[in-house]
Amino acid sequence: MTDTLNVIIKRRSVRKFKDTPIPENVLNEMLEAARHAPSPGNGQGHCFGIIRDKSLKGQLAEAAGKQMWIAEAPVIFACCADISWDIAKEPQDSLGVHINHLRFGKDFIDYLCEYPNRKQCMQFFENAMPLIPAEHIFLAATAHGLNGCLVGWLDVAKANEILNLPEQLSCLFLLPIGYADESPGQKKLKSIEDITFYDKW
Repeated sequence: MTDTLNVIIKRRSVRKFKDTPIPENVLNEMLEAARHAPSPGNGQGHCFGIIRDKSLKGQLAEAAGKQMWIAEAPVIFACCADISWDIAKEPQDSLGVHINHLRFGKDFIDYLCEYPNRKQCMQFFENAMPLIPAEHIFLAATAHGLNGCLVGWLDVAKANEILNLPEQLSCLFLLPIGYADESPGQKKLKSIEDITFYDKW
């Protein structure tokens, strides 16, 4: 088994953490992993807050459906996206518009372009932007014996306010990371046959 596959298999979501701090060199390695993550058109539209302040962690946990276990992690990564790009301002013959028409259908994209709340619209468009780099962070953390949990249950507007984010950034997910203080049970996984097909269905 390769080292990479071993880390992927060891990566587990946990919701209980020890209060052991994360060494700076390990934290920096996680951020370096995020920096090397791929992004559409190499736009690199992701940004990460490193939240260690106890009060801020508590406020973010409140904004995440009062899941207060989040605040117990030594570090919470605020997984943010640059939402300054607006498809409604793009020419109809631009590549971005064309690709989105192919992926989601022209009628749906036209509806989104006319939606009055542009910030909400672009948060929707960029929702996946921080996910690949966040997973890079998680895997780098796992390689150092850390665990975490990607949290999507989040009052995004409240998180943006707590973090004092500028208009062009939005916090879409939280990723609390730390040394696990629990042992997750065995995962039930589908077989390779259940998740694949070759050539045609």
